[in-house]
This record gives sequence, C-alpha cells and structure tokens, in this order.
Amino acid sequence: MFTTAAGSKHPVSHVLFHPNGTMFAVAQPNYGVTLIDRASGNIVGTVLIPRVADYSSILFIEGGARIVAGSTRGVTVCDTATGEVLIQRGRDTLHGALLAERQPGLIAATLVGLRDLQITSDESGTWLNNTPRVVQSKAVIIAISPCGRWGFGVYARVRPALLDIGTCRVAMTVNHPYCGISAGLPGRPMITFAPNGERFAVCDGNDVTVFDTPSNLPDDDEDGAEPIQQTGTAKAPKPRALMDPIFRLGRPEGVPASDLWRPQLTFTPDARALLIRRPRNRVQLWDVATGSHAGEWSWRLDSLTCLAIAPDGLTAVAGARFGHVVMWDLD
Repeated sequence: MFTTAAGSKHPVSHVLFHPNGTMFAVAQPNYGVTLIDRASGNIVGTVLIPRVADYSSILFIEGGARIVAGSTRGVTVCDTATGEVLIQRGRDTLHGALLAERQPGLIAATLVGLRDLQITSDESGTWLNNTPRVVQSKAVIIAISPCGRWGFGVYARVRPALLDIGTCRVAMTVNHPYCGISAGLPGRPMITFAPNGERFAVCDGNDVTVFDTPSNLPDDDEDGAEPIQQTGTAKAPKPRALMDPIFRLGRPEGVPASDLWRPQLTFTPDARALLIRRPRNRVQLWDVATGSHAGEWSWRLDSLTCLAIAPDGLTAVAGARFGHVVMWDLD
C-alpha cells in the first residue's frame, strides 16, 4: 500500500487504470489528469485540461494511446505520451457526454440521444466527426457501459430499461422504481457497469442493487418497433422481459433515512465482486454471486471520492479530497 498526491490539491473526481495496468490516471476538475506509475507511485505524466469544472467521463482509448474526457465543454481528446490536447469540440452538442469506446470510434450519450464519434488525423490536424443516432422511443440514457454494449435509461419516459447500444433499442425493462426526475425523485441514480458489461449496479440513494445483463437477447422481430397507427387503431409493442436484481446492499447503520446514500463503487474486471465505500471511509469488497463480505480496508483519508481496480484485479486505487490517492493490494 502507498499513499501519494496528484498534481494539485483539487478533489479527485475519477481514477482509472491504463489498459496495460502499468499506470493509472487521476482526474481533477479545473486542473487535468495526472498519470501515476503503479509500481513506484511516481508521477510519470500530466495532461492539463484547463477551465473544465466537472468531468462526465474519463477513459483511455486506442489501447491507452489517448485520453478522452467528457465535460461541460464537450469532448477533449489528449495524447497520453505528450499530454498535448488534440481536440476540444462539441460544447453544445456533446455537453456532459457519457463516453465509451465502440469500434471504429466512440459512442457518446447525451441528454438529447446517442452520437457516433470518430477521431481522424491528417497533416493539418486531428478532427472529431459527430453523427447522431436515433434511439427507440427517445429513451433518455443516463449511463453507458465501458464496453460500449449497453446503456441504462428511461424508456417511454416511464420505465427504467437496459438499451442495446448497437441497435439503439430497448432490450429489457429493469425492476427498479426509478422513473426520472420529472416523477419527483430527488435526482438520478448512480449507475455503474462492470468493465465487461456483464453486470451493473444502481444506487438510488437508499440501497445498491445489482443486475445481470442478458447473455442472449430475446427475439425482438416485432418488439422493438414504435406503436404503429393502422386504420385508427394503435398497435403497441409486446411486453418486455423484466430484469430482477441478483444482489442488494442496504443503507448502512447510522446513515439517517433522510440522507441520500450514494457511495462510490466499482466492479472487479470479471464482474464477480463489488468494491464499495462504506461509512468512515472504509472500503469493502462484496461477492455479488454469494452476497458475502470478502474484505475490508480503512484508510485515513479525507472523504474518498472515487475507486478503481486494475485490469488484473489485484490492485485497487482510491481518490480523495485535496488530491490524495491511495493504492493497495486486494489479495
């Protein structure tokens, strides 16, 4: 275990490992991204992204050669090796975009729908091509899986649903009470997908529920279409399969019922376990399949803000206020 500091004293909003696992990135709004060596804890690079007060997404793409950030300023693409900002585009169309790598480019989820993004380079510079996609029933997507396969959102403005990003159609409805901010709830739930997209967790302020994504989608020949008007009679889609949670973790003792409980959490790379922040900045590991508590760690840091696990599943890292970072072995 070691504790280190990022490039500034700003709070850490995101931590994520490089695809090869040799280093990890620490994102701090109003500063940028600091690259830290996993073995030594030394800073090996800095990507300055000024005038960005909040990140909606941070990810490595192209095998780690580039870092992409989504924010209120749109999408920023940076060179990992040099720290150079290559692109900053889409302040209006890509405001607060949620991003995932989906070959041959990126997929971006915004409040107005999905967009395909492609990064191209030539002698004159680097460009970001932005193409909108039509989403079934204008479903509002509030989370997207790192693998680019799934989205979580509200279907027909009423039912929470899992969406197939490839087809832009609703795959299954989700057995969860979330119906959108317009329904009077205090805000959107936090959605966390496993890196491989096999599971996702929904934290609505009261508890954390985990769902399995389907390995095989049901036959959807007719189900995906919008209601069709024929001779004055509306034909509605067939009822959709309902996803039930496989694991639930309730509000900890001592947290008032009037307070929203939205802990930081992340899945292990194989999606079998969930790392989650508990009261007093403790971090626990839970086996999702058995519902058993598999480990606990406690670090003397001021307010943990984010968690990440290395691609090999052996090491975890947590970010906190004032730019502090702690890394430890999970075994």
